[in-house]
Amino acid sequence: MRWVGPRGWDVELIRLDGRPVLRARQHRCLVDYCASVPALELVLTRAGLTTADLVEVLRT
Repeated sequence: MRWVGPRGWDVELIRLDGRPVLRARQHRCLVDYCASVPALELVLTRAGLTTADLVEVLRT
């Protein structure tokens, strides 16, 4: 699953060391790996965003 937001943000659900994590990037540069949605919210809050600012990218 992948979500995008304003100012070049993108969040993707990936597997890291066998565990699912949320990879948060801005302009394709890694910002943080988040183990939970609350951890992602902290990262986004520091950037002046919320999870509501993200939209899911649907695969076609």
